[in-house]
Amino acid sequence: MDANGEGTIYRHCYSTPDIEAAYNELVAKEVQPENENGKPLARDNLNSPSGARILWLPKRFGNFSIELLEEKELETFLADAFA
Repeated sequence: MDANGEGTIYRHCYSTPDIEAAYNELVAKEVQPENENGKPLARDNLNSPSGARILWLPKRFGNFSIELLEEKELETFLADAFA
């Protein structure tokens, strides 16, 4: 990484109790959810490669990334990580 921060990724992760409802709300507001590679994400394809139900908001500010993870997936991850 150079002094200008090239290659830096800033990521925020939030949880939602219902990922499909969140998807529908975003689309209703004309925001197209994306996958981990920045490609448009279809509602029936909300599972990430790891199996977690997740979506990303389009990047609007450089490499700043916001993802929404289904709440039960986050709880499972935390329970496993700190068991």
